[in-house]
Amino acid sequence: MALLFTLLCGFSLIVLGYFVNFFEYGHFVHSTEDIIDTEIRHLPATLDQTSMVGQHAQAGRLFIPFGDDGKTPDILSGDIDRLKEGMIVFEHPQIQQTYAAKIHTFKDNQKILVATDITEIQRDFKVMRWLSVASIALIILVVVVSYLISVFVARGTHKIAKTAQNIMETGDLSKRLEVRSEWDDLSQMSHTLNLMLDRIELLMNGLRQMSDNIAHDLRTPLTRLRNHIEATKSNDVDAKNNALLKEADGLLNTFNALLRISRIETEKRRTHFKVIPLKPLIEDVIAFYEPLAEQKEITIESTLVDIDFNGDKDLLFQAYTNILDNAIKYTPMGGLIKVLMQADNQQYAVTIEDTGQGIPEAELDKVFQRFYRTDVSRSSAGTGLGLSLVKAVFDLHHITVLIENTQQGIRFITKW
Repeated sequence: MALLFTLLCGFSLIVLGYFVNFFEYGHFVHSTEDIIDTEIRHLPATLDQTSMVGQHAQAGRLFIPFGDDGKTPDILSGDIDRLKEGMIVFEHPQIQQTYAAKIHTFKDNQKILVATDITEIQRDFKVMRWLSVASIALIILVVVVSYLISVFVARGTHKIAKTAQNIMETGDLSKRLEVRSEWDDLSQMSHTLNLMLDRIELLMNGLRQMSDNIAHDLRTPLTRLRNHIEATKSNDVDAKNNALLKEADGLLNTFNALLRISRIETEKRRTHFKVIPLKPLIEDVIAFYEPLAEQKEITIESTLVDIDFNGDKDLLFQAYTNILDNAIKYTPMGGLIKVLMQADNQQYAVTIEDTGQGIPEAELDKVFQRFYRTDVSRSSAGTGLGLSLVKAVFDLHHITVLIENTQQGIRFITKW
């Protein structure tokens, strides 16, 4: 493409050069010569019979005779240039005008200088010539810049292709494309591809970790299930069958939760989105868990405001119930849970804070991973998928969810 562009611009240069050097210059010279030749044809046969002879100008013309001794007129004492063969160019010393002239010889060998004023024509020609030179320079600049751009693009795309090929060959998703600037499209594309690689690496690591967690967390219930099946050989069949059903239900709940999370993360469907008031939704969540909180003598304090939000009501209800369920589960007897809604300058937040056991700081970033359970939570019932579902729902709604330790427990913050 750069070569083709160079050839096209080169052809344009040739055409422009021909126009300036041949057409314009030729037109300027030939038109001037025709004017002078016309004046010469209208001269009388001899110098003595003309009434136009004299060192004076008439309608932009000069008729200056040579002396009887053939002496050159004083007007030609300055700098003289040649316009073409047989034509000269000089500047009139008194009126500061530029003239083109020819010398005509009469039959009696007397000579006369016939000149025409070319000041305006020459000025226009110089302007045209400089404009043409500037155009040629701009075309050359375009050719050079296009070549540099082509080199830049070719090198950039080669680096992108080479890095992508290296990643495919080695399987190392930690490699990233080099981004040296932010102003060009290739750098922006590289930045976008790096973000995509970050997402792919995160998903692949999550997949590997999920496989490890599945193998670890499902081994125990499957072992118990096998033991219960083995125990059905005894007389107490009904009790063992009930235990089998409980273990089977636990496994089904685990895989159903996995399917729900995968469906939310992969489909990204927003067909059920509509504008809903969040205050009644949070009130329903609190009312749903109040009986369980009363059993543990936990107080739920709420400060709610009216906020409208475009989202899926069922998914949001499930997400907030999961958070509140965790808060009640890990808050000791007689604890306190605070639910706070805030709206300030188009910034909204829902905070759920408890007085539970807290989470080690090193594990705060891992609680939303699938099957991840802290050492404290492993002693209680659960699959480690509740907060993963919460994260998937809030990501679908473009809601940022944060978790942090407080002096008395845990604080979940959702904001948008």
